[in-house]
Amino acid sequence: MTKHGILRSALLGALAAVLAACLGGCSLEPVDKLYALPILPQEYQALQTTIEATMNELGAEYATISYGSNTATIQMLDQDGDGEQETAAVFLRLTSAEERPMRVCLFRQGEDNTYRQVHMLSGEGTSINSVVYEDLNGDGSREIIVSWQLSGGVHILAAYNLTGPEADELMSTAYNESYIVTDLDRDGSGEIIVFQQDSTGEGNNRAEYYKYLDGVMSLTSVAPLSDGMRDVAASEVGRLADGRLGVYVAVEIETGTVTDILVLDENGLVNVTRDVETGVSLSTGRSYTEVGAADINNDGVLEIPRPLELTPIDPENGSTQYLIYWQQFDSNGVGSTSCVTYHSVADSWYLALPNGWDTGNITVARDDSLSGRGERAVMFYYWPDRGEDDDPPEKFLTVYRLTGSNRNARSKLAGRITLYSDGTATYCAALDGGVWNCGLDEDELVQRFRLITVEWANKQRSAS
Repeated sequence: MTKHGILRSALLGALAAVLAACLGGCSLEPVDKLYALPILPQEYQALQTTIEATMNELGAEYATISYGSNTATIQMLDQDGDGEQETAAVFLRLTSAEERPMRVCLFRQGEDNTYRQVHMLSGEGTSINSVVYEDLNGDGSREIIVSWQLSGGVHILAAYNLTGPEADELMSTAYNESYIVTDLDRDGSGEIIVFQQDSTGEGNNRAEYYKYLDGVMSLTSVAPLSDGMRDVAASEVGRLADGRLGVYVAVEIETGTVTDILVLDENGLVNVTRDVETGVSLSTGRSYTEVGAADINNDGVLEIPRPLELTPIDPENGSTQYLIYWQQFDSNGVGSTSCVTYHSVADSWYLALPNGWDTGNITVARDDSLSGRGERAVMFYYWPDRGEDDDPPEKFLTVYRLTGSNRNARSKLAGRITLYSDGTATYCAALDGGVWNCGLDEDELVQRFRLITVEWANKQRSAS
């Protein structure tokens, strides 16, 4: 992936501007995304000189970070929480053949505004998988958690305390899936949950819970994950229906995806949705996976989607359509439906459905025949009576996504209601109230129409 040197001269000016903007946050732009070596703004030239001297001394090059929110090669940090970014973390790889070629060099700014190297962390492998900063011991200073990548599916997860003269390794463990850092017990310090897949075939997939005790991150409990796990697709922390925190782990199995919900109780970490007899969280299973867990109704509780396949108008043609039943779970693993939606992932919108749309008399179809002219449509149909000799369903609602140059004019065609418009697309609808009393008027239709945001649609694992 590394493309150092390509278009370097042309990109230096743009790179400096981007780096200057990023220094106001916690990290600089990833080197590989900019196709050039990191060059710091003028006010950081002393740091740049120190970094280059260190690289020359070590015989090192910049290293890439594969996953997570901290992927920059140079990251400016407020390590002690005083509001000042006093520390620079620099990620390097030794070019000579060594057993532990990966390096994380930490430079701290002194009272004379010069940066001096205070720590150097060494790791195995060929790259750095991910980096997280979190206060693990409750002292107000953030530790650094590094995932060293040994191969495509094998990593070493290590955590280091940086407050002393030497970096103190708090934990080091191999893992083959992913991990998440959270504060499940709400004591103000972070815990690490590591997800492991059993490669022996015996079904011992598990979540390992590490907590700071007696100077180290100790493995204090283990909870099983669903049998047949092929991958941890995503993990996130969210509130449950009874107010407690849970870790929602989307697990890929042969038939689709299930969500294991992990809760911390007096005995340790517990998987409250995993069925004891089958070994799988059947109550959260789904084969349609384009929609993931979300707080869909903005009530502060994370919901899990349970898709219901709709009866097609024409079974021989058209794509399969679903209504999404959103399930909330409590800390005992008991679920209930909070709302029902229809999601048009291809068109980046969804509709929160009124009561009565889930009776089996609704179906949906797409019309992309005018997509070449910038118009795509989703049609909702109603069957008055379902039976062997029932009449064809009648269309009562159409939602359009318009992207052509004439989208403004087409959104104003007779009977169309504008739902949302921005610089790239206009969404509108046509509602026929004479077909069926669907519980919607024009105002409520606008209120129930929502966009699928980029952040929501691209939600991925917290760390790998």
